[in-house]
Amino acid sequence: MRVAPEDRERGAVLVLATLLMTALLGVTALVVDLGVVRSQVRVDQGVADFAALAGAKGLAGNDPTGACQSAIKYVNQNASLSSAIDGATFCSTMGATRCSGGSGQATPSTTSGAYTVSIHYPVPDSEIADSRIVGGARLQDGNECQRIRVVISSKTQPLFSSVLGKTRLDGTASATARPWPRGPQLTPALWLLDPVGCTSLAINGGSQVTVGTSTVPGILTVDSSGSTCQSNQRTVSVTGSGTTLRAVPLSGSPMGVIQLFGLPSTATTCIATGLGAAACDPGDVATGRMLPQPVPVSSRATRARVDDVYNCRNPYPSTKALYHGITLVASCDALTTPPYVDNLRTAVGTTGLPSVAPAGVGTVYQRWRASFSCNPSGTVTVSGNWWIDCPSGLNIGNGTSVEFRDGNVVFDSGFSMTGGSLSFNTNNTTTQLPASCVPPAVTTPCTGVASTGAAFVYLRDGDVNITGGQLNVNHAFVYAATGYVKVNSSPPIWHAPTEGPFGYLALWCDMPATSNNTSKFSMAGGTGVQLSGVFFTPEAAPFTLSGGGTWGQQNAQFVSFQVQVSGGGSLTMAPDPQKSVKVPTLAGALIR
Repeated sequence: MRVAPEDRERGAVLVLATLLMTALLGVTALVVDLGVVRSQVRVDQGVADFAALAGAKGLAGNDPTGACQSAIKYVNQNASLSSAIDGATFCSTMGATRCSGGSGQATPSTTSGAYTVSIHYPVPDSEIADSRIVGGARLQDGNECQRIRVVISSKTQPLFSSVLGKTRLDGTASATARPWPRGPQLTPALWLLDPVGCTSLAINGGSQVTVGTSTVPGILTVDSSGSTCQSNQRTVSVTGSGTTLRAVPLSGSPMGVIQLFGLPSTATTCIATGLGAAACDPGDVATGRMLPQPVPVSSRATRARVDDVYNCRNPYPSTKALYHGITLVASCDALTTPPYVDNLRTAVGTTGLPSVAPAGVGTVYQRWRASFSCNPSGTVTVSGNWWIDCPSGLNIGNGTSVEFRDGNVVFDSGFSMTGGSLSFNTNNTTTQLPASCVPPAVTTPCTGVASTGAAFVYLRDGDVNITGGQLNVNHAFVYAATGYVKVNSSPPIWHAPTEGPFGYLALWCDMPATSNNTSKFSMAGGTGVQLSGVFFTPEAAPFTLSGGGTWGQQNAQFVSFQVQVSGGGSLTMAPDPQKSVKVPTLAGALIR
């Protein structure tokens, strides 16, 4: 019997239809399950984004371990973990990376139920390179030590596609964030960097300290957590009859602010006992000794902000990455801001006649002992650049007047005064530095030229030890490599440069406080004192400001480890916001 062609094809069509239906059902199941995975990844991406932002706030405080713990806290609260992750254990390696004087990268990872969570710090460029960008990085990406990355992977059980042999579908979300300046940048008049100790700011003896004026809001910032304070100690202490501390204006907007890192973030008053009690004394506020009420500040300022302006290290070298146990994170752009202080050290050198750098710009240095005594008498007035090669330093006593009219001065062993007068850059006829010696053109500060607005006094070794006489520093930057700075004499006149790479920097002294010099970082003021610029002594414990009478308003900013004010004087400090180092208000920003 012959079978018609159409009858022979009926079975093939049925088989083909069955295969197509099975494939269609499989694809539909896969599409549905992939939609579920995509939905879960979107949820996970949101968790990763906000966890990374929480971590970036910790990096703003130069605390990688705290940054990691903040990120994990957010994950614990917002991801469907089978059990919470122990942040202390998980984040234990964050403080020992190449950003903190250790080595390598921390990438802790753990699995909780269907989730695997990993946090990366630092985050190298290669890890977040974007193929759509030439070079792979954006300008706002910062460096690896400014970034934290959160990676969340989840396992989803398929609803339908298991019929195809697919027993698990995986999705991964990641986010990278860094601290980012937000809101107004503040200019503290007093800025104390001691991370843990007591007492960061001590005012006593009837002294009256005011930061700010009616037109320049006063800012006081204290970085200390107070964790080493003993019973009844405070990070800020205001004691004695008539002693006061004011950050003005006390009303209106904007007001003066006293910012204390030691206050818990939820605190609205100083605390008498318990957590945060070491920050400030409620009695100081209640009696009006300290006003206004101090407020919490969540991120440390650290010395990094000053380094960013005058000695950019981005990233910090491993030997410089810690400040009393606190990780330093730079926010400067190393491509546009050179390490001016380091470059000045290299250019001046440690011994012999200082070089003129760059070569041919300016005049050579003259050797002091070739013309003058190390214990001069009478009136000595000189011009040009000078190398003071006195083995025991330059010593000035009663009846002696030494004036460096113009030029830069390099001391081998510091200088001391028991009387007389010492003046720097007081009669310079060069109105401005050459264009090649000012930012942005300059990389190595010019050592051979000075101007009416800019000179430097460099102490290779030794101290500034003034117990009598009159000091006059006229628009000159004083750098002390290894010694202390003591000016306990007639009220000094000390004005910072107004141009060049050290514009508005009056003093830089990294000398650590020791048992021999703890009390020697000091300045006596009173009526007639004139100060302007940034006085940076990040190791002075404390820098003492003493002297009675009315100091008058000082356009000065003191950035120090600790500060003590005594002597019963009345001191007002109101630095020019445009001529001082600012504290950026940092928050987190997603960059990937």
